[in-house]
Amino acid sequence: MKLNLCFGILFFLMWNTVVFPQANDVLEQEHTVSVEIDGEPLKGVGWKEVPDLITTGEFLSSEIKLSPQKRGYRFSPDIFNFDDYDADSAKVFRAYKYQIEDKLKFHLPFQEQLLENILQKRRATPIDIQYKKSEKGTVAYFNGATSYIDFGSDNTNFQELTIAVWLKPEKVDGSNSIIGKGEVFSAKIFDGNLQFTTPGIKDHISDAMRVTSGKWIHIAFVYMPNDKVFFYQNGKLIDKQEASTIANTDHSILIGSNLWGQYYKGMMSDFAMWNRTLSDDEILEVYTSGIPIQHTQSETSIWLFVVIGLFVFGILAILLIKRAPFARKKKIKYHNVTSTNYHIQLLGGFVLKSLTKMEDVSHHLSPKRKELFILLLLFTIKDGGISSKKMGEILWPNFSPASMKNNRSTQIKELRKVFGRKLPMNIVFSDKKWQMEIPENIKTDIVALKALIPGLFLNKSCEIDRANLVKITHLVRKGPFLPQMDFEWLDSFKADYGNTILDVLTPYVETKNKLGSDVLLNIIEAILVIDPLYEPAVKKKIQLFIEDGKHASAQKIMKSYKKLYESFYKESYDIKMLNR
Repeated sequence: MKLNLCFGILFFLMWNTVVFPQANDVLEQEHTVSVEIDGEPLKGVGWKEVPDLITTGEFLSSEIKLSPQKRGYRFSPDIFNFDDYDADSAKVFRAYKYQIEDKLKFHLPFQEQLLENILQKRRATPIDIQYKKSEKGTVAYFNGATSYIDFGSDNTNFQELTIAVWLKPEKVDGSNSIIGKGEVFSAKIFDGNLQFTTPGIKDHISDAMRVTSGKWIHIAFVYMPNDKVFFYQNGKLIDKQEASTIANTDHSILIGSNLWGQYYKGMMSDFAMWNRTLSDDEILEVYTSGIPIQHTQSETSIWLFVVIGLFVFGILAILLIKRAPFARKKKIKYHNVTSTNYHIQLLGGFVLKSLTKMEDVSHHLSPKRKELFILLLLFTIKDGGISSKKMGEILWPNFSPASMKNNRSTQIKELRKVFGRKLPMNIVFSDKKWQMEIPENIKTDIVALKALIPGLFLNKSCEIDRANLVKITHLVRKGPFLPQMDFEWLDSFKADYGNTILDVLTPYVETKNKLGSDVLLNIIEAILVIDPLYEPAVKKKIQLFIEDGKHASAQKIMKSYKKLYESFYKESYDIKMLNR
């Protein structure tokens, strides 16, 4: 009996070895992972791929991909694939705390003059909005029947969303919409409760605390699709619920109403919306300290300053002439600051970083000045600069020439102030074009790539020295070109960038010349950054992995490609196509 049992066990082990020869390859390999901020472990980090996992410090994971999540923080990298990761050390995700102004889509302080400037700048249309004095100063009043603000068509892809506002409602019964965006979402007061609606999908209603009429209250909604929706009153979290998915359309954003005509009635102040999820601490900060106002001077105030400035300048000039009648005119010298190195990164995301202190200074730019910075940089690289007319048509369309000039002068002035404090750069007007002057000590990834590929952004074919292939692929693999920037004028730059990179690299996928598997794999990875669905590159990558004996990794690549293809094209994909 014992002999038969031994033979049985031996047979099972032999059969298991024959039938499953690659069992070890199939087992998931564990990797050590950590998240740090300023060199210290970040507490309470969630993970998109493992919803129930919360970590602090190092931990072991067998997940193929990991994406860290924590409200109020961004991460570098924000996602990592462990397919080819075999380092002995821990994979470190670095966390950076957001500033309140980061990803602020718009802020409406509802002070009459400021609001009019903001609405003009954003081409928004106010309908029957009045202004009344209150305990919070002059605020906007919505009449509950015809009052609202229409921000026009908006194609923002809301992956995350935060809404915060001060309200003194006169009516809380029924549906009273604070903000609505077509069939995407609506945040409202419904029978005295806070409600966040995703039309046709779900009504998220919180009855944790009732909103009363005739009293000022600060409310906030923080929405994470397919995860959680958080409700706040007066800076405190009062409720959280499971969140539905969210549709994204280009419907208009309406303040004070929605697609059902559910108007809000009462006073409103300091409305703000972010394209990210704020943390509990950030909501409390908004409630207690408010949001810094980005001032935009009116033409009248600017001319007033000009007149006063000329008057003061005239008096000073007279005094100086009297004191030094024979003084020679001195030329102003602009010194090139070279004591500190800075880095401008556009690949993988927009970052301005000090190389000496490793300090991210991107948050010093408001959204509009960030757009102006990128526009000046890219047009300087491509065309040697941009004319005043073209800049105005891009950044301030439908504005009068005087308003365009006013906004341009103000924004460039403020951008120069940032440079003066943080970056040794300058903006100059030469040969009828605005140009960005960047000293050599500032290293810029896209400038380095342009030096390697002269036809970049020009959509022109050019011969590339094979010795530069390694440098090119190293830069391109850093990530997509400005992935989180969604400006209409930027689309042509992104298209020219992608087409040029593919024209340069794709011929090497089918080349018969020997490049070496490492070089070829780097080329493939760079191509897939530009076009993750480029099938010839995926096939070649699978082939290289199989030749290297990495059969399990090759299978994972096939499954990932199938999933991506079906998600993008909404149709099934035969995985056998990758073996042909």
